[in-house]
Amino acid sequence: MNALTYTVVLLCSMGVAWGSFEGGHGGGHELSHTVEVTKHVPVPVYKHETVPVPHAVPVPVPKPVAVPVPQPYPIHINVPQPVAVPVIKTITIPVEKPVPYKVEKEVPYHVEKPVPVPVEKHVPVKITKPVPVKVPVYKVVYHHSKH
Repeated sequence: MNALTYTVVLLCSMGVAWGSFEGGHGGGHELSHTVEVTKHVPVPVYKHETVPVPHAVPVPVPKPVAVPVPQPYPIHINVPQPVAVPVIKTITIPVEKPVPYKVEKEVPYHVEKPVPVPVEKHVPVKITKPVPVKVPVYKVVYHHSKH
């Protein structure tokens, strides 16, 4: 597909160039010629340099340390039969409260006989003064002659 595209573009550009050479300002009577020019282009030459490869650096790797773990082993234990098992049981004990009751006793108490004593009591009675109340007076003004 690319080759086809390049070919079409090349043909179009050649047609435009050919039309411009043939139909110039002079009416197409000019002659054209082609001159080949060679030019020297310097090509860089790359020199091969050796690059030293870095060597591996030894890194200390920690090794696992074996720690002895105690393993369970069977031990003979004498267990008394039957086995005593502690039992925890909560027992509610009702507490009887004493019921209150009335106690009537005769207590000797000396009581004096009442004696009439004249007492003068002065109770101030506050009399409120009348407060003047403003009563609005409405005047009716009639503008008609009938009234």
